[in-house]
Amino acid sequence: MNMTHYMELLAVNQPWNLIIFMAIPVILAETLAITELYLLFTRKFEGAVYYLNRFAGIAVGIYFVGIIYYIVTNAVIPITKAGEWRTVIDVIAVGTYVIAGLPLIWIALQEMGLVNKALDQMGKLKIHAMCVALFLLFGHIAMIAGMLDPGVLGYKGASTHQMHGEGNLDPMEMMSADMENMHHMHSGAISSKDTRTAVDFPAPMRAHILANMRDHLQTISQIQEAMSNKQYDKAAQLAEDRLGMNALKLHGAYENSQYMPKGMQQIGTDMHHNASKFAIEVQNSSATGDLQRALAALSKTTQSCVACHSSYKLN
Repeated sequence: MNMTHYMELLAVNQPWNLIIFMAIPVILAETLAITELYLLFTRKFEGAVYYLNRFAGIAVGIYFVGIIYYIVTNAVIPITKAGEWRTVIDVIAVGTYVIAGLPLIWIALQEMGLVNKALDQMGKLKIHAMCVALFLLFGHIAMIAGMLDPGVLGYKGASTHQMHGEGNLDPMEMMSADMENMHHMHSGAISSKDTRTAVDFPAPMRAHILANMRDHLQTISQIQEAMSNKQYDKAAQLAEDRLGMNALKLHGAYENSQYMPKGMQQIGTDMHHNASKFAIEVQNSSATGDLQRALAALSKTTQSCVACHSSYKLN
């Protein structure tokens, strides 16, 4: 099953992303909604509930300013530039999540006295209620769209391309088969003329890309060491932060991609997706004790590296 970027964001870097992007904003928004109902029925604009309502309104609005800034700069803009939206489902999931925060920001502005200054308490409370309703509407649209498989509308991600017979291999056979494929590809490259496509990069960017490749290799080595010590959370963190979708900004992926052929771009995208998938699967392994799915995802990650080096070379 493929995931939207919304669901991928919540799934990686557990439990922190789930806490930061779901638990905290939902708790604050629900606190705001519950206290809104109390104030609407009692009209007691004083006391603990009233001040809790004001605190929640200001806190959730300010919090969403940070969330929206992070998502727009680290997801919306880069994904749009790279053309990596996973169908309209993905756009709706991320877009409505961002939009859901805007009414809460308006509440915060009102509570800080920056807007709606002429309204009385009941007028402001009605604005609160409308803004909370809009948050719930867009928030639930984001959740529903986020949990949908983009494959419903034809998206085919890297995770949908299964190797023939992969499900029948045990973990050691998968690693052995992967090493054998790498050996054959390497041997073929030595014994025949180099037919790889040459890709031109500006000198500084070429040096940067080579440094990224060395970091990828070092990271894979560290992941293997962590797995051998049963440090699955460490392996997941390494994969997501230095190989997965979270690593795109770190490695300047979007700046580099403008010089890459489409095929090279796709291989790179597949590698990052598979690394993020590995991060999820290896964390699951710590609970289930089954490494097969994690090793399959790690194998696909390294296969992307092999495919890229077998098809392209830097000038």
